[in-house]
Amino acid sequence: MGGCLRVEGLEVKEGGKKVLSGLSFSLPPSSVTALLGRNGSGKTTLLKALTEIRSEVEIAMIPTRIPKIKGFTLNEFINLSCYNKQNADSDKALKKLALSHLADRDISTLSDGEFQKGTIAAAIAKGAEIILMDEPTAFLDTENRRNVLSTLRKLCEETGTAVIFSSHDLYEALETCNKVIAL
Repeated sequence: MGGCLRVEGLEVKEGGKKVLSGLSFSLPPSSVTALLGRNGSGKTTLLKALTEIRSEVEIAMIPTRIPKIKGFTLNEFINLSCYNKQNADSDKALKKLALSHLADRDISTLSDGEFQKGTIAAAIAKGAEIILMDEPTAFLDTENRRNVLSTLRKLCEETGTAVIFSSHDLYEALETCNKVIAL
């Protein structure tokens, strides 16, 4: 596993207005990249645009806040996230992220940190080679922020998956990432 995404001179428009222009960067295998910028600088817009790029690698997007709807186990949530993948392996993804013991728990009862790791497991089960995450540590306490970021870093090292995530926290980015893109 592990694909590369190369972006050259990307221009993004919303409502006919140019929002981002001239962006060039690459996301090599096993990389953890932070996307930094002030509110309204285009971080989320860039992540959404990357999902629309035609690529030979599987890209998964994890938005900021996915609701924890009562009545779905973590295993069911992962399988629903992989609705168009025939060979999705939720058990393997749960094991990789040390979440197997939570597989049958209702997602509404999971902590925010546990659920965020569950969304990462869904991307892994889907076979994503590149994972885009919008503010993955938003709403998490300090311990869970560190836990999620260390999980991302370890995942990238072990699988070759590339991750790019948006953040407002420069310290968090410098501590976790091997690459930073500033908008």
